[in-house]
Amino acid sequence: MAVTETYVDEPWCDRKLDNYIIRAKEPFNAEAKTDMLVDSFVTPTDRHFRRNHGPIPNLDGSMWSMTVEIETSAGRTTRTVGLADLARLRQFEVVAVLECAGNRRDGLKAIKEVNGVTWGAGTASNARWGGCRLRDVLVAAGVPADLDDAVYATPHHVEFAAYGDATDDDHYASSVPLAWAMNPLNMVLVATTMNGHTLLRDHGFPARIVAPGIIGARWVKWLRRVRVQNRESNSFYQQLDYKILPPAAGATNCAEFWSRFPALMELSVQSAICRPAPGERLCVNRPYVVRGYALSGGGRAVDRVEVSLDGGRTWALADVYTMHARPGSESESKSSDHSGVANARDWTAPHWAWVLWAFRIASVPAQCTIASRAWDAGGNTQPDAAVWNYRGVMNNAVFRVNPPTFAGDSRL
Repeated sequence: MAVTETYVDEPWCDRKLDNYIIRAKEPFNAEAKTDMLVDSFVTPTDRHFRRNHGPIPNLDGSMWSMTVEIETSAGRTTRTVGLADLARLRQFEVVAVLECAGNRRDGLKAIKEVNGVTWGAGTASNARWGGCRLRDVLVAAGVPADLDDAVYATPHHVEFAAYGDATDDDHYASSVPLAWAMNPLNMVLVATTMNGHTLLRDHGFPARIVAPGIIGARWVKWLRRVRVQNRESNSFYQQLDYKILPPAAGATNCAEFWSRFPALMELSVQSAICRPAPGERLCVNRPYVVRGYALSGGGRAVDRVEVSLDGGRTWALADVYTMHARPGSESESKSSDHSGVANARDWTAPHWAWVLWAFRIASVPAQCTIASRAWDAGGNTQPDAAVWNYRGVMNNAVFRVNPPTFAGDSRL
């Protein structure tokens, strides 16, 4: 559809443009400069990527409300909820990585043209989200709290709809399985804060969904409606987008494939090299510390990151860091010591945040090809080569960079 709102009321004052690579101005889509992402475990708000599908709504928090609708065989019940109602519920915080399904789309576009914003590796960010659990909002509206209740014996979904216009539909909407949202361990939030501050408009003010471990397309912003129903959302963004179509599907025949494949949910295991930054030159025969991030979906922990300097023929373990100080600081703390020292991480707990990693090259070779791959606790790792799909989503192939080098003095 044609967007009826205009872009004259965009929150430009909240956008520190020097931190971003702007991929589109209308709607505003910008990814972080990847070398900045590894400066801190929690991504500062002014470096967190910004993904939008239309103009940014300008909502008054004091007047804002959303409806919570429960559909059953007996009919529909509706409750109106405002910020004060959300504040009365128990508040939680979760540090969780948000990754766009199109992260690293540029790698698929290099194979063949794709349909979507050409993102690099800067559409993943790790923030501290605060708010009440979606579960508690739904229980207050009448959804059974006990997951053994008969309602969970058949598939149900919870749909989120946003205020504002969208480029491909009347509004943005998406859904997740109800059982996932109602599991208290999954920490699905109706979030009102980000990194300890009120959400910015770009990030969903006044309230948004935070769905750790699931692709960013389900983290709906500017909430207008939450509805429990016995079917997936029928929105464009659930049915005709954010799916991995087979390589045979393209621009001229994709219509015959959309209904045959599931909507994406959990993130794939992923790693990216952030330093060296694009264009950064490495000095031959001198040491260099490669840095990056890694993540996985569904609560699965990243248990290792491996780095190769010979195009993937041999691999060595990188140091992996979690919630502590950034790698390289005096107070840094490794989450896993690959020398055999007992690991302090609880592998049985859900892991929603990314990890940062570092790998020291003792002496940079003249021809330097660096590759990274992550493994998660489910035994999943990154494929050696990308598999093209029309929407250019979920590219998690081994990450490779070929930084330029210059001659150095090995005696220094």
